[in-house]
Amino acid sequence: MFEEVYRTNFELEDKYWWFVARNQIVLHITNKITNLMEGDCVLDFGCGTGGFAFLLSKKYDVICLDPSPIAIDYCRKRGLNFVYQSTIEDFAPNDYQIKGIFALDVIEHIEDDYQTLIKLHSILDSSGWLILTVPAFMWLWSNHDIIHMHKRRYTKKQLKELLEKCGFDVRFISYFNFFLFIPAVIKRLMKFNGKKDTIQPVDPVPESLNKIFTNIFLLEKKVLTKFKFPFGLSLIAIAKK
Repeated sequence: MFEEVYRTNFELEDKYWWFVARNQIVLHITNKITNLMEGDCVLDFGCGTGGFAFLLSKKYDVICLDPSPIAIDYCRKRGLNFVYQSTIEDFAPNDYQIKGIFALDVIEHIEDDYQTLIKLHSILDSSGWLILTVPAFMWLWSNHDIIHMHKRRYTKKQLKELLEKCGFDVRFISYFNFFLFIPAVIKRLMKFNGKKDTIQPVDPVPESLNKIFTNIFLLEKKVLTKFKFPFGLSLIAIAKK
């Protein structure tokens, strides 16, 4: 991932609509679906610059894992303590009893997503939880995927089958970022021209529009526990070992 992406994420993930709403939705659904308790040890796999890990640290004992030294430096700037620069293959959980693993928009960056999920399954404590988000639909491939160095996007069926193949029991899976799907699709398809240097890591928006997008996206927080969306820009899955 390019250094510019890390820098932009660090500067924006506490206030940019997509990060703010996604993180709140994930935390809300995690609380509704899993039995993770306050003080449990959880792993933020592919933690990036630590914005979500910082939120996790308010309730859990969170371990941050990322292969990028740039990302790890940003995590330390947030005051996160248990940070490891490592791939998942080289990570040794030692005495940690990892009750939950969060992998938010991570496995789409990895060539062998199957082996990665097998490894995540192996380091989870018995009856541990995997909370996962990924981008949806390969036909939505755009400059955004190129600059973020994605390998693929997923359908609900593909993700569910992959998780089950790796030994997980999928307890919840749905598309999300549903309400902004149509305008986002139109914008992405119009902008895509196959060149990775023609797009910024995130699309800048005025503060007023940022608030509107945040509120629209956050509408899904309550809806998703009662209704699963038939499509969306992303997928969320919660699976048990």
